[in-house]
Amino acid sequence: MVTAQGFTEVSNYSFISEEDARRFGLNVEAHIRVLNPIAAGQELLRTSLLPGIHRNIIENAKHFDHFRLFEVGREIHKGPSEATHLMAVIFSKDDGRAALLELKRTAGCLAPELQIRPAEPLAWEHPARAVTVLWNGKEIGRIAELHPNLVEVGRAAILDIDLELLR
Repeated sequence: MVTAQGFTEVSNYSFISEEDARRFGLNVEAHIRVLNPIAAGQELLRTSLLPGIHRNIIENAKHFDHFRLFEVGREIHKGPSEATHLMAVIFSKDDGRAALLELKRTAGCLAPELQIRPAEPLAWEHPARAVTVLWNGKEIGRIAELHPNLVEVGRAAILDIDLELLR
């Protein structure tokens, strides 16, 4: 469904660094620590797809003025428990104004009759461009623009949906 909307699928490792967790305001202690990481900088199991998607944005922005990417992957939380998420991004080196509305439309393809509500921005979100996504009365995700200090040039809007909540 997301590919039909012009998005290209990416796949990222399920491991992140402590630095990645801190960059996005994620609590390092809330992550499961890997005892034998396969490489330096991969000592935590991800609790969000955001660090990997951010790396994809930074790398692709070096070569393209506009792109759409998405990943469907598991977030791993202590317990342990896993939740499958969809994270989609629209990047543009122009003003990027339409991206948030386009992501709302994309989310509506997954969850018809969704609603959005203004939200307090998270550490990684633009201070004035963040909403929660509601479906059947429950919060299933967020749509937000990345904070300007996380993107050197252009704008990146992110859709994060917990697919487990769409059942």
